[in-house]
Amino acid sequence: MFKFQDPSMLAAARAHVSSLRWRMGIGTLFALGASFVLESYAAGFGWFLAVMLSTGFDAMLGHSYLESRGKTRNSSGGLFMWGCAFSVIVFAAMTLYLASAGGGPGRVLAVLMAASSLVSVMLFLFQAPVFMLVTAAPAAICLLVMPFLPFEAGTHNALYGAAGAACGVAGFLAFVVRAALYNGRMVTGLRVANRQAKERQIDAEARQLEAEEANRAKSEFLAVMTHELRTPLNAVIGYSEIIQEDMAAEGRKELADDASRITGSARHLLGLIDQILNMSSIDAGKDGLSPADVDVRKLIEESVAVVQDEAREAGNRISVRVASDAARAYTDTSKLGVCVGSVISNAVKFTDDGLIAINADCVFGDGREWLAISVSDTGIGIASDDLAKVFQPFTQIDSTSTRAKGGMGLGLSIAQRMALALGGEVSVTSEVGAGSTFVVRVPMRIERTIAVRAAA
Repeated sequence: MFKFQDPSMLAAARAHVSSLRWRMGIGTLFALGASFVLESYAAGFGWFLAVMLSTGFDAMLGHSYLESRGKTRNSSGGLFMWGCAFSVIVFAAMTLYLASAGGGPGRVLAVLMAASSLVSVMLFLFQAPVFMLVTAAPAAICLLVMPFLPFEAGTHNALYGAAGAACGVAGFLAFVVRAALYNGRMVTGLRVANRQAKERQIDAEARQLEAEEANRAKSEFLAVMTHELRTPLNAVIGYSEIIQEDMAAEGRKELADDASRITGSARHLLGLIDQILNMSSIDAGKDGLSPADVDVRKLIEESVAVVQDEAREAGNRISVRVASDAARAYTDTSKLGVCVGSVISNAVKFTDDGLIAINADCVFGDGREWLAISVSDTGIGIASDDLAKVFQPFTQIDSTSTRAKGGMGLGLSIAQRMALALGGEVSVTSEVGAGSTFVVRVPMRIERTIAVRAAA
């Protein structure tokens, strides 16, 4: 029931302990009122001592509770709770005695004292509702019991009775005023916090819009620039291939090899530009879908043809298997081609003198058919700690291999983004030194809702 490790309970205890002087001052005022109503300074002083001792005792237990740590906090918290209950019971007992022996003024003072006790509990212990209810119970019971107490209608000094009632009114008003001020500060603080939160939200939204606009402008700039760079690069590739063929026909092997290196470098640069173009198009929001019937085998073979020369130079063999039920799909040809091409290119890049096996199957899951294209290699593999990083843009797991092979760390990130746009994903399993398997999993038939959402 009582969670003594809970921050709300600690806050309530801190508020209770910090209000010690205030409660002692009001207790002194009520003790003075009791001495007037009972016309006995001895009784008032005795009750004053009882309240001061019990109040100081529960404050001491509260300090012990706040300073304790670990398991000892539970025991010290229990002692603090019983100390508070004891001081409240002592206070409540005096109200019952005043109601029965103090005549009319005594009953008025008793009601005001019990009500003040309720206000005090709600004011200082509201952070812990269960604790507040337990400590408020004695005062509430007193208010319910008072109408049933025998009323002593003896003669009482009217002046003393008025003075005692005045003390009760002053104490009760002091609690009410403090509660009002406290609540006023709390409401003001909430309003200020709410206003500041709204201002921060507006500022954050404005900054987000600015960032999105800047990102969109950057992406559009990159898209334009990459398009402009592709044109001269295609010309360089075309002319270098012509030169290579002419030199080879003339038997000038060294010049043919030089032209081949020019072609290879240009194609490598063109591949990097294509990656930047794809990423900028995604960032600019130009990733709408254009579903169409796809020949899966032809798509894979076209992706393999792009990296065939690089694979041959590295001594790699590439095998392709397409299951009969996975030969046709209805999806975005361009995005699936970029996704599969990026994964195959990654396998070729980090495999030497090995095998790259590409398999396309139709699998069933989540109530629908999926096209699963797996690309397995016998390359260097990826450590388990690095698997979560491979799909992050501009992330290079092995900087040494990347410098040797080239690349910007965008291929797999683009592949994942394309697969997500198609309603699927790219997953990976790998073992260092044994190779990796990337699986592109997309719906066999893309849903219209996915296409509309991607276009939006």
